[in-house]
Amino acid sequence: MPEITDFFGIVLLIFGKPDYNAEFAAGDYQAFHDWITAAETRGETLRAADPGLTTFIASKQAEIAAVIADYDQLTATVQAHHWDRDGPYDPDRMKPLAATQGLSDQARRTLSRVPFDHLARTRLAEGHPFALGYVINRATAIDWSLLDLFYQLGMFLHFKAMLELPPDGDEGPLCNLGLLTQYLAKFVDHYGAHAVSAQRLRADRFQRTFFMSYLYALFRRGESEFEDAQDPFLKGRIPFLTIHQSKGLEFPVVVLGNLRKDAKVQRVEAIVRPLLDRPGEPLERSAGFDVMRMYYVALSRAKNLLVLAQYRGPGLFINQAFRPLLDANFPRIPDFQLGQIGCATATQDSQPQAYSYTADYLLYHHCPRQYMLFRKYGFVPSRGTVMLFGSLVHRTLEDLHHLLIAQRSQP
Repeated sequence: MPEITDFFGIVLLIFGKPDYNAEFAAGDYQAFHDWITAAETRGETLRAADPGLTTFIASKQAEIAAVIADYDQLTATVQAHHWDRDGPYDPDRMKPLAATQGLSDQARRTLSRVPFDHLARTRLAEGHPFALGYVINRATAIDWSLLDLFYQLGMFLHFKAMLELPPDGDEGPLCNLGLLTQYLAKFVDHYGAHAVSAQRLRADRFQRTFFMSYLYALFRRGESEFEDAQDPFLKGRIPFLTIHQSKGLEFPVVVLGNLRKDAKVQRVEAIVRPLLDRPGEPLERSAGFDVMRMYYVALSRAKNLLVLAQYRGPGLFINQAFRPLLDANFPRIPDFQLGQIGCATATQDSQPQAYSYTADYLLYHHCPRQYMLFRKYGFVPSRGTVMLFGSLVHRTLEDLHHLLIAQRSQP
């Protein structure tokens, strides 16, 4: 999707493009790297068109370069003192870390904070010390995640426009971006990448893990645009459904793209039928009845216009029942006047039926736009402490409520 490609184009400019191995230049691997290249090119175009975005990308690159330099300096100090990175961290014995030459002010402050030193001493005394490698990674970690980066890009006009519901009501970009935040959140939770450490960036582990492992897996699975089995009808988008999925639904315009269905008795039906002790359709005709019922569902979904596809050519045919219908008198698309179609009636937008005071009312009262993004379109907040606390309080109150009801109902 273009909005997803634009986001990853900026991510590639900030973190760098993953390595390309020519030995695997085929199939999904080649297609994925072609997409990576297209995304990077798109990122370059967006950067050139927005001076503010150019400055933003440069600042992020400078942050990454700074933490990598701090990591190299601290690693040199550890090696000079022959300390074990996997060994315990002793803030009193390892004070030279904070005094390392060339260390940034941010890393120096992190290593010199009194509360952290107190906590480190306490854990060391209790026999559960921090590992020296953990302390170094903590001091040389970026204080923003991929989710933070996603929302930070929302302040630029190009990405801000994606987060606005357009006048034509096309919900596709919003839903796709909401799905993107869900996948980013899964990566952050699974790989523990709330703060990207310089150790991962230094050895290109982050690029390999995120792009060539996580994102490549999504690419091979064919993850594309947003789909919701409960509500597949996004405003401004055309839903593609199977006939069985459309059962019970109606649409102003329906295009039935396939008028061929072979009537074949399923093997499992032939095996089970003799074991059933009840009357039913003749086995030899059940497949034909199934085809009739299926096409009845398909033909009765349209409210204003039904379009049937008539295939012509060698090896192409339609079911016999449709052939008398599609005679010379049946209207063809070139001769059809769109003005003959009645106006479609707009259906009311469906809203979630279950609401809670903390997760819904308070969030809407705080900011209706946040409610729209987080509750309606499924965006995942980058710092979800408040929302998590609200949901926790709500569920706890519900559990206590049901517990009291259960106790009162006991004799």
